Amino acid sequence: MSILPTDPPSIIYETRWDNWTYNNSSANNTKSDCTNEYCVSDEDYLAMIEEYIFPSTYEWILISLHLTVFVVGLVGNALVCVSVYRNHSMRTVTNYFIVNLAVADFMVILICLPPTVLWDVTKTWFFGRITCKLVLYLQNVSVGVSVLTLTFISVDRWYAICHPLSFKSTASRAKTSILLIWLISVLIGLPEAIVLDTRRSLPVETTYLTDCTHTWSETSTRVYQLFLILVLYVAPFTLMAFTYYQITRVLWNKNIPGASETNHHLSRVCGNKIGGRMGAVRTTSTSCEGQIRSRRKASKMLMAVVVMFSLCYLPVHLINLLRYTAGLPQTPATTVASLLSHWLCYANSAVNPIIYNIMNGKFRKEFKNTFTCQCHISANTQAPCPTATRECMSWRTFLNGHYQSLCRCLVAV
Repeated sequence: MSILPTDPPSIIYETRWDNWTYNNSSANNTKSDCTNEYCVSDEDYLAMIEEYIFPSTYEWILISLHLTVFVVGLVGNALVCVSVYRNHSMRTVTNYFIVNLAVADFMVILICLPPTVLWDVTKTWFFGRITCKLVLYLQNVSVGVSVLTLTFISVDRWYAICHPLSFKSTASRAKTSILLIWLISVLIGLPEAIVLDTRRSLPVETTYLTDCTHTWSETSTRVYQLFLILVLYVAPFTLMAFTYYQITRVLWNKNIPGASETNHHLSRVCGNKIGGRMGAVRTTSTSCEGQIRSRRKASKMLMAVVVMFSLCYLPVHLINLLRYTAGLPQTPATTVASLLSHWLCYANSAVNPIIYNIMNGKFRKEFKNTFTCQCHISANTQAPCPTATRECMSWRTFLNGHYQSLCRCLVAV
C-alpha cells in the first residue's frame, strides 16, 4: 500500500509473537511431525492467531477514532456538496474545486476507511485480491485528486489575485481542470493497481494474516514510493507555498505593484457597475475594499485547508521516506506511529468541512439551513407580506398529539 502502508505480517509475526512459548512438552512430537513452528495442533495454532489479531485496548481506541472520522467525514463532505448544489450563488470556480475535494474525501472515507482500519488492526486482508487492488487503487486516486485539487485552487487564486488581467477563470475551465485532475490521478495510481495482490504467510490453510502487497521487486517498490512522495507531496506543496506567499503579499500589502494592479482591476470593475451615479468614487472604494476583505477571508480558509493537509500527511510520508531510504526498523513504537499516521490521513478527509464551517459564512449558513430544515419561497409566490424576505422555516409544533411544520414570513429589516 503506497500512501497508507501497513507492516509486513512476517515482521509483526517476529516482533509480537516472540513471547509465546515454543511447545515441546509432548514426547511424541518431533520436529518432523510439527506443521508449525510452535509444534501445536492446527486448531491450537489458529486459536493462537485469533488471540493475536483480536484488538487490544489501544486498538479499540483507534477503532473509535476511525468511527468518529467516518461519521463526521461522510456527513460533512455530503453537506459541502449539497450546499453548493442548493445555493446558486455559491457555484463559483473555487467552490467547484472544493466540491471536487469533498467528493474525493467522501470516496476515501466510504470505500477505503472500513477495510483498511480492519487491515491495520488485524494485520489481515479479508476481502480477496480484486478488492485488494480496487480499494488501495481508489485510495491512491483520491489522495491524488485531493492534492492536485488544492494545487489547482492555489494556481487559480494566484492568477485571479496576482495577475487578474492575464487570465480569466471561468466555470468551464474549472470543469476541464477537474477532469484533468482525475485523469492524472488515475494514471498515477495505475502501476500499483496492476502489481497489488494478496499473499498468505502461514503454514496452515487460513485467511488470517493474509497481506495485500506488491508483487514486484523491493527496488521497484522503493522507486515508486519515492516518486509518490515527490509528485504528491513535495512538489505540490512547494508550488502552493509559492503561490500563497504571493497571494498574501498582494492582499495584505497594498503598496507593492501586484496589489496596485489588483486594486486597479477591482476599481475598474466596480466603477463599471456604478458609473454615472453621485458619489461613484467613494462607493467604488468601499465596494472594492469589501471585495479585498472577502478575498482575504477566502484565502485564509484555503490556506488553512492546505496547512491541515500538509500536517496530516507529513507523518505517513516521513515514515515512508525513512522506511525506504534509511531502513526504518520495525518496533512497537514505529508500529503505533504508523497506525496513528494512517488515522491522520483519514482525519484530514473529515476536517475540511469543519474548516469551511468555521471560516466561511456562506457554508456555515447552508449547513445550518440543512439542519434546521429551512427552505426558500420563490419570488413569485403569493404571500401576505409582499415586502418581506419570504423564507419558510420549519417549526415543530405540538398539535393534536402530532408534530407539524408551520411556515412564517420574516420581515426584512
